Amino acid sequence: MAGLSGRNRAGRHLGGAPGRGAQTTWSAQECDWLRSVRRVAAPSRRAVLALPATGLAATGLATLAAGCSTKLPTSSVEPPVDLAAAQAAAGTERALLARYDAAIASHPALTGLLAGLRAHHAQHLSALATLVPGVSTADPTTTPSAGGSGTPAASPAGAAATPTGPATAPVDDSTAARASALAALAAAERTAAGAHRAGCLSTTTRLAPLLASLYAAESCHADLLALGATG
Repeated sequence: MAGLSGRNRAGRHLGGAPGRGAQTTWSAQECDWLRSVRRVAAPSRRAVLALPATGLAATGLATLAAGCSTKLPTSSVEPPVDLAAAQAAAGTERALLARYDAAIASHPALTGLLAGLRAHHAQHLSALATLVPGVSTADPTTTPSAGGSGTPAASPAGAAATPTGPATAPVDDSTAARASALAALAAAERTAAGAHRAGCLSTTTRLAPLLASLYAAESCHADLLALGATG
């Protein structure tokens, strides 16, 4: 009777009918299952809130916990560089180099200022060629009077950027001539800056940062040259 009474009490506690052995066995299995669930580490509140509502209903607790720590695969394939945009930017830099060479030849008194700016454009062209191997590094030959500038580029294709018009102008170091030359270079720098900006907004992600840097540099050059022209 004592044993039966104990089974009846267990049955009543778990909501089963008293005196049924099958119900007592089922209740013991249920308790074992509940104890095993309590031993499973529950996911954090942050992890649960990060999951969609349908995921909570469709998967088990352990699957959810594992899914929260899974990282999405990332692609290591880089997009191709826009060769056409890089070539256009390189052409813009070569045109500026030619303009600086012509201005230095016609106005030697401006060499101290213009040689440094010209060197910047040579660096721009080199940076484009480094990022995009298909871009030619040819630039006009450095003038002998540009003392402080870098070593001239030994490229036979440099003659392709030979300037027209100003290259044959006579030497004129008058104040008005120098101001006019600086104003013309400032306008050319602004035009180049606009071209680099347009290219930056339409090209691939690999080339865009460099074109943005060229846009900023050309804009600064234009301001400096405009200041020199009016000063």
